[in-house]
Amino acid sequence: MASKTIHMKFYPWLKNPYKIIIKQHQNKKPHHAFLIKTIKGLGVFELIWHISKWLLCNAVNNTKYCNKCHSCKLMSSGNHPDWHQYMKNPSEIITIDHIREINEKIFKYPQQGKNKIIFLSDIQKLTESAINALLKNLEEPPEKTYFFLIDYSNLKVSSTLYSRCLIYKLFPPKEKNSLNWLNNQKLLNKTFNIISLRINQGSPISAKKFISDGLWEERKNLFIYFLKSIKDKNLLKILPILSVNNTLLKIDWICLLLFDAMQIYFNYKKKIINFDQLELIQFFSCNYNYLILDKSIQIWTKCRYTLSNIPVINNELLLIEQLLKWEKILSFIV
Repeated sequence: MASKTIHMKFYPWLKNPYKIIIKQHQNKKPHHAFLIKTIKGLGVFELIWHISKWLLCNAVNNTKYCNKCHSCKLMSSGNHPDWHQYMKNPSEIITIDHIREINEKIFKYPQQGKNKIIFLSDIQKLTESAINALLKNLEEPPEKTYFFLIDYSNLKVSSTLYSRCLIYKLFPPKEKNSLNWLNNQKLLNKTFNIISLRINQGSPISAKKFISDGLWEERKNLFIYFLKSIKDKNLLKILPILSVNNTLLKIDWICLLLFDAMQIYFNYKKKIINFDQLELIQFFSCNYNYLILDKSIQIWTKCRYTLSNIPVINNELLLIEQLLKWEKILSFIV
C-alpha cells in the first residue's frame, strides 16, 4: 500500500526565517542545535519540516529542495529514516528513556548518507533528567546531526540548555499582514478577524482556528450571558455557560475584557481587543478603578491556575465560589 504524501504548508511569514536559517548552512556556519522561541499558531513545525527536508535533500538548488530525489520522497511520505520527530502527541512527556533512544540513533551513520535530524517539538515536555541527558548530546554531538527544539514558554527551562543552542525568536507577523492572510481565508468580516487575531496573541493560524472551530460563537454567547448577569447583579447566571466546554479559555476571555477596561481607564484605546463588547468594557472602566480591575484579573488568574493544576477539584463548586467572591469585590453584595 502506497504511503500518503505529506504536504506541509509554507506560510508567507515563514519565508524569511527559512532563508535566514538555510543561509547559515550555505555559509558553512550552522549551529548543531537550533532552539526556536515562539508562540503557538505560527506554523513553526512546518518551518522546521521544510528546513529538515532541505538538509536531507540530495540535490538542493540554492534555498530550495528538489522534491524529486529519494530523500525528498521519503520526507514527503513521512518515512525518512534520518528524520526523528519526538512528541507527536501534545500530551506526551519526554523522559530519559526517549533521550537514550535518541543516543542510539545519532551515533549511527545516516541511512541516506547525508544528515540526521532530531526534532523536539516542545522543550516544556522534557523532564529534568531528560534535559540533563540531552545536554551531553548537545555538548559534543556527532557529525551530520542537527537538533531542532521549540520553546513556547517565556520561562527559561534550563539556562545550560539555552547556552548549548542557537536561539532564534520567531515573532507573529505584523497585524496588517496577518489580516491580509485571514481575509484571504474567506472567514468572517474584517472586524471579527482583527478581534480573533488579538485574542490569539497575533497568531494568524490560531485566529483562523478560533473562528472556524466555533470558538467565536462560544465567546459571543458567553458575553451575552455576562452582560445580562452584570445588569441583574447576579454573576451566578453565567455559571451554566462558564462551566461547560472550554472553561479555561472562557476565563481567558473574561481577563482580556478586564484588561481592555484597564486600558480604557487609562485612556489607552489603540489596541483594545474586544471592541465588539464596548458596553461591558465601559461598565467596568466607568464603575471601577484600576485596583479593583487588577484584583479581578488576579482572582480569575488564580482560579484558572487551580482548575488547570488540580485534577480532583470540583470545577463547578470552585466556579461558584469564584463568582461569589467576584460579586463581593464588585460590591454586588455586602
